[in-house]
Amino acid sequence: MKKIYTILIAVFSIVFTLNVQAQEKTISGTVTSKSDASTLPGVSVVVQGTTKGTETDFDGKYTIKASVGEKLSFSYLGMKTQTVFIGASSTINIVLEDDADQLDEIVVTALGIKKSRKTLTYSAQDVKGDDLTRVKQTNPINSLSGKSAGLTITRSSSGVGGATKVVLRGNSSTSNNDPLYVIDGVPMQNNGNGQNGETPGANIFGSQTGNRDGGDITSLINPDDVESMTILKGASAAALYGSQGANGVILITTKSGKEGKIKVNFNSTLTIDNVVSLPKLQTEYQSLSVGGAISENGRVTDPKSWGGKTSGLSNTVDDFFNTGQTLTNSFSLSAGNKIAQTYLSFANTSAKGVMPGNRLNRNVLNVRETASLLDDKITVSANISLSDQRIWNRPTSGLYSNPLTGLYLNPVGIDLNIYKNNFEYFNTSTNMMDQYATSFDENIQQNPYWLTNRNTSKDGTQRVMASISAKYQINEDLSIQSRGSFDKSFFSFDKQLYAGSDLTFVPATGRYINEKTENTQQYLDFIANYSKDISEDFNVGVILGSSLTKYKIGDQTLLDSGPEGLRFPNEFTIANFNSSNGIAQSVSNREVQSVFGAANFGYKNMLFLDVTGRTDWSSTLVNTNSSSFFYPSIGLTNVLTEMFEMPESVSFAKVRVSYAEVGKDIPVGATIPLRTIGTTNSGGTIGSANQASFAPREGETLEPEKQKSFEIGTEWRFFGSRLGVDLTYYNSKTENQIFFIAAQPNVQGYTQNIVNAGKISNSGIELVINGKPIVNDNFKWNSSLNYASNKNKVISVHPSLDNGEAILTAPGVNGYGFSLIEGEDFGSIRGKSVIRNSNGLPVVNDDGAGNLTIEATEFETIAHAQPDYTLGWSNTFDFKNFSVNFLIDGKFGGEVVSVTEAINDFYGVSQASADARNNGMIDVVTTTGSATQMSAQDYFTKTGGRAGLLGEYVYSATNVSLRELSVAYTLPKVSKYFESVKLSLIANNLFFLYKDAPFDPNIASSTGIGLQGVDIYGQPSTRSIGLNMNINF
Repeated sequence: MKKIYTILIAVFSIVFTLNVQAQEKTISGTVTSKSDASTLPGVSVVVQGTTKGTETDFDGKYTIKASVGEKLSFSYLGMKTQTVFIGASSTINIVLEDDADQLDEIVVTALGIKKSRKTLTYSAQDVKGDDLTRVKQTNPINSLSGKSAGLTITRSSSGVGGATKVVLRGNSSTSNNDPLYVIDGVPMQNNGNGQNGETPGANIFGSQTGNRDGGDITSLINPDDVESMTILKGASAAALYGSQGANGVILITTKSGKEGKIKVNFNSTLTIDNVVSLPKLQTEYQSLSVGGAISENGRVTDPKSWGGKTSGLSNTVDDFFNTGQTLTNSFSLSAGNKIAQTYLSFANTSAKGVMPGNRLNRNVLNVRETASLLDDKITVSANISLSDQRIWNRPTSGLYSNPLTGLYLNPVGIDLNIYKNNFEYFNTSTNMMDQYATSFDENIQQNPYWLTNRNTSKDGTQRVMASISAKYQINEDLSIQSRGSFDKSFFSFDKQLYAGSDLTFVPATGRYINEKTENTQQYLDFIANYSKDISEDFNVGVILGSSLTKYKIGDQTLLDSGPEGLRFPNEFTIANFNSSNGIAQSVSNREVQSVFGAANFGYKNMLFLDVTGRTDWSSTLVNTNSSSFFYPSIGLTNVLTEMFEMPESVSFAKVRVSYAEVGKDIPVGATIPLRTIGTTNSGGTIGSANQASFAPREGETLEPEKQKSFEIGTEWRFFGSRLGVDLTYYNSKTENQIFFIAAQPNVQGYTQNIVNAGKISNSGIELVINGKPIVNDNFKWNSSLNYASNKNKVISVHPSLDNGEAILTAPGVNGYGFSLIEGEDFGSIRGKSVIRNSNGLPVVNDDGAGNLTIEATEFETIAHAQPDYTLGWSNTFDFKNFSVNFLIDGKFGGEVVSVTEAINDFYGVSQASADARNNGMIDVVTTTGSATQMSAQDYFTKTGGRAGLLGEYVYSATNVSLRELSVAYTLPKVSKYFESVKLSLIANNLFFLYKDAPFDPNIASSTGIGLQGVDIYGQPSTRSIGLNMNINF
């Protein structure tokens, strides 16, 4: 590890010695406006091909160092960019002309339509590709964390290639809160096999095989292909996408070929990953098994660590984890002329995770062709993207088949290396290899090295996405466009569980699971766009269109040898199944037909009115009262700087207000219950139909979920756009939620009814501040602050539910649950707590025989994981050829729960259990008010454990971290073969500035609806440090 760091630092240091500067001179001048001859403050002045740049001061003057033969580029908002060669003169004065096509920043909006930012009636925030790749991550969506107000990122605990939960403006739905992803105007499917079980450890095969996270489709996007991402947060911004965009939209614009000479880019990133936020485990009190005999199969007499205090004990947990490595190499080529342009890219990512045996390999090929024909009247774009990803031994979370339970709970004083080097032994009674383990206690402990070597898995994802679009500009005012796409994904999963694993879950001959899934989406739209200046004061724009989307979801084949196991031990083939149990196949189809329209009106470049409407006809609405649903929106913007004379310091100001209604489709199978063809592990006949367990309630029909949203905001820019402020307030209510309730007795055999009920509200404030505090020839400082607060409340659930509680995760044998409760925030984590007296002492019941029982509450709300507000602060400092960037990311408020700590306490392996023993007896009080004491062992074995009193294991979710850091150096141009060469030292998740929880609160056991904020032996988060090299030819 130290050698790798030394090499990285040495390479970086050697590069600095290559700084052979070309002969420079100081260039100065003044920039003025052609229209009124006024000087222009804040004009960007850049030496092309370098990072050197400055801005004009308040008098329009600038000074910059450059060499003869280089080019200076002058750019200013709303004016045409000028580029000039540097000759003998040291004074260059520039006159900039107004650019009618660039009156304001152009942003991509719904349906891929480009608009001037000043005309928008809603909040939309851009994140440039450079900001996403400065500190590259394997999933580019993770790079949005802290860079957009109102967007919350939660990563899964399954390491590289894991799923990511993205929520815009708070959870609003009981069914799905994921935003829609749109690439170059075409919606993409993102229904991968991520962690979507409501109970950690639960999946389609049962919790015993481990909680499998199949990742998501966004991880297959090559970050270096991304030009920018635009986040459409509110209903008004996303209304034109109908039911697809009910949770907001993330628009991804990819790079395309450019006119001019061939340009080649090569980028390579190597990062070294180490685990952080490990639980604190004690090395003071050994297990009672220490010194005793270890049986032939490795079992010890007592798996817990409540023995005597001793010295010389060590903790080998750190030795279990690898030093992870991630290497990403990407190549791109751009070429073209006025007629046709080509963009080609290829990226390979290979990673070794911190968990033993965990590996990833990913290849992404992207080809994009664009063309302009008939004097630019026709523009055509075609793209194909091919992805292949393989992941071996993806880490699991939860209690079962998880190496971390056996690792953390290993009896203190028992050398884990013994079980590492001898994770299996030859069992003479079975005549085959068997697991060598300390214990199978509570079915959650197994030898971690057995699990990483003999409970292996492999998942693969292959994806092909092809799209084509053609646009015809009929005349100056009218254009028509059509787009189509084909998106197909193949998922495969293979898990081999060897004989010798815990017999509770794996038969004596072993178990084999094989799954194959195909998802297909086909999309086609047609859009007509009319824009006309009716007079000098009025302009109007009209958009009319229709779209068709077809989904084939979960063409799924599930093969599980099940509880009857394999005919011949450890022969992992389908032909070796002991019976036909566990063979099943299912498929579902969905189609949405849509028409939509938008009209926008402008008056004197100061007032802008937007009206949109969309109607969706969905196949899931069959057997309901209506086959369609309608989404309207209306918004108004007033540009104050065009209406009133403002102080000179105010460059731009506007206010905006909008209202929208959006909906969400009924789930597939809700009105025509799905049947799975095949068998289940409980028996059955091949080819039989397994009846669905739910249906609408008799005499009732379902309606789409509907959200009504109001938004008001204002944008201001000061001092020649050196300072920008964007403030938004929003309020939304979502009703007609989908709930599952117990069914009344019925002849069909349904156990649940699916019904509409309930209402959830979200309201909040978003603040974005962008500034350039310092800009001169040698030094620039850019700063950006993103703040968001969201207040979320469950207003109502179905009236038939007891106590206004909709249970999403039932406690079962565990001490936690997850519910929606009327009057509380979305996602109430439920558990029991210790009853304490007025002095804070635990209350116990004394039976008179010395047995003390801790008094506990009934199940109650003990935590809500959603933060009160989030904050992201990014800063970039440019000094000559150096650039330093850091991002501080914080979440404030909310609580999280650690089941890991509760079980570690129960087994006596936690540092807290050792500290309690060191402090002596624990003071408690009886129900009669008498003072007494409990031993640490007695107390923790009655409050800890999986079914413990988890109110004792609640922590603040507030955390502030140095999320990203990069130090970059651009080499001087010393060769005609290289346009630029930049080297960067990079770091991600470097350290926490503040954290209360014993784990990383930004990591979740599940990326589904439930149990964010509950840690159940999830893989600890990692710190990444590495080197990036970017070369342009």
